[in-house]
Amino acid sequence: MANQRSDVTTDSRTIAFLAWGEYAINCVIRCLNKSTLPDYPIILVTDLDTPVHELPSHVTVKRVDLAFFSGKVRKSALVSVLPNDLETVLFLDVDTIVLDDISLGFDMAEKHGMAMAPAPHYSLSDFRNFEQIMILEGIPPRGQLLYNSGVIFFSLKHNRTKDVFDLGLTLAKKYPDAPWGDQTYLTLAMEILGFNPYTLSPSFNHRAFGELISGRLRIWHSFSEPPENATDLEKGYLHRVENGKFVRALKVPI
Repeated sequence: MANQRSDVTTDSRTIAFLAWGEYAINCVIRCLNKSTLPDYPIILVTDLDTPVHELPSHVTVKRVDLAFFSGKVRKSALVSVLPNDLETVLFLDVDTIVLDDISLGFDMAEKHGMAMAPAPHYSLSDFRNFEQIMILEGIPPRGQLLYNSGVIFFSLKHNRTKDVFDLGLTLAKKYPDAPWGDQTYLTLAMEILGFNPYTLSPSFNHRAFGELISGRLRIWHSFSEPPENATDLEKGYLHRVENGKFVRALKVPI
């Protein structure tokens, strides 16, 4: 799929991946080959040893000692391993494919500091009984939203954005044996700091777990392949993925 240039042309926006190992690098290549991306610089942060010679030549590679971080903490340490001169960043997990215009995410990150979509398992306290960590950190479980960290638009020109990532990393290190991934700690950091990101619709981070889609799908987040009609769903219906295809799930007024 050919790259699509955004209406906004600026050197201040970057697309970033964090990946190590041959399989993950091949997933990044899949994302780059199949995505409709705005014409922004792309950076890959990887470990000291992973071969990257098959990456397109326009991808900048930064090698860091990821052995210092456990697998859970590595994404929490994202800001600390990115180049210091970046401004607005779209971080993508390796199992994503950008299918449609995503300029809203960049614009809202620059306005609010961060822009993220809810996780399909959207209850922070109920995600793997994370309420016990919330209580330990003085945050009463009251139905707070869990954000998915596989797609994060963020602006490092906002001072509080770095504070959120720093606290998320601190929390992830504080509970090293817990079974939770990085997104719980990042979300909890927002709650502790009183930071409100711009909430994107699930179309910016669709996991294909059976959740409903309304309107155009923008970012597919799955190791499976997106259905051919992912960007051309029939109006008047909510859809979901079944057996690798989008099917009509519910008729809605238009």
